[in-house]
Amino acid sequence: MSERCEVQSMPPPSRRNMGLDILRAFAVILVLGRHMPKVPTDLPLPTRLFFAVWRRGGWVGVDLFFVLSGFLVSELLFAEYRKKGELSLPRFYVRRGWKIYPPFLLLIAATALVGIVRGRPPTGRELGSELLFLQNYLRPMWNHTWSLAVEEHFYLMLPALLAGLAWLRKGAANPFKPVVAVTAVMGLTLLIFRIVNALARDHFEFRTHVFPTHLRLDSLMFGVVIAYAYHFHQDWFRATFHGRRRRLILGGALGLLPAFVLASERSAFIWTIGFTIFYLASGALLVGVLLSEIPRVKALVALGIMGAYSYSIYLWHMPLIDWAFPLAEHLTSRKLSFLTQVPLYLVGSVALGIVMCRLIEIPTLRLRDRWFPSRTGPSPTLEGLAIGGRVEAAPDVEFKSSLLPERAT
Repeated sequence: MSERCEVQSMPPPSRRNMGLDILRAFAVILVLGRHMPKVPTDLPLPTRLFFAVWRRGGWVGVDLFFVLSGFLVSELLFAEYRKKGELSLPRFYVRRGWKIYPPFLLLIAATALVGIVRGRPPTGRELGSELLFLQNYLRPMWNHTWSLAVEEHFYLMLPALLAGLAWLRKGAANPFKPVVAVTAVMGLTLLIFRIVNALARDHFEFRTHVFPTHLRLDSLMFGVVIAYAYHFHQDWFRATFHGRRRRLILGGALGLLPAFVLASERSAFIWTIGFTIFYLASGALLVGVLLSEIPRVKALVALGIMGAYSYSIYLWHMPLIDWAFPLAEHLTSRKLSFLTQVPLYLVGSVALGIVMCRLIEIPTLRLRDRWFPSRTGPSPTLEGLAIGGRVEAAPDVEFKSSLLPERAT
């Protein structure tokens, strides 16, 4: 079959896949564990180990977010090219801005206001690092927004790369074949960068070993390769991976385990080869879940809904710790115990994320879709791509996958 016939025979991409939202929920749950209060030593050993392991490795949820983001954002661009035969970069950037900035700018404005009230207003350097999305290189206002900077840099780069390939191979049904080679070269190059960086900087710091974009972009590009295969080689994709989907999910989960065993602050393996293993494992999870028919049991549907709100949950979980807990302790004149803090933190982060999404994210995206509608057809309130695990469709949208066969086994 010719390349053109293969591409044209593909059904349109899925409007939403509950499995991907469950992966978002899994990723944000991991991140919540990373940022929970320090585990006290006086807890019973099983309880202490559970929370300590969760806290040690929860940061790997960001790697899963990166792969999901690369997949879902590039899927949007690939779908546009398949339908229109071109890419509109101005429209992409405008729609991305409407997605990213309103919730984020509200967080920054609220942070500045709270800082002023507390008598510790943000410095110009801190404010500039956040507004210019340089949080992963300069001192930020929040230590969790570094991943947003990596993704923002990716969103600036990827459309230009794909548009360049489309221009160089103008008229081709599939001008994006070089994406696989580009990603392979980038993966090897960034791995070398990480190793050289580890050898040159023997003193570990997150800002020099974990956060920089030039050490992490390969994670997002791996998601792009998966989206490329999903869109342009669907028959091969399904034939190759559908029968292996359970092994991919199991292997992907096992591939994330080193993050929970080895302390990132002390293991050069984690911040060199480990990052490569983690995005390969995240990709295996993504492919396995993408090809699986998820049973619509209440617990999984609830996780899917949580995943749909994950951007706002991610944005606001750190302010909840920094603002709400001190206020609660001040009002009650007593220090909250760890076992009181953790459920309040987890439930409060999810609840606050849902509220902020409904107040800010959903209304602004409705406005965006009215003024700058998607070129690939009508879309739900929030579209089918992730930004750091962000909400991309209204939680009541039907979940489906165009890659499942008539009867999934």
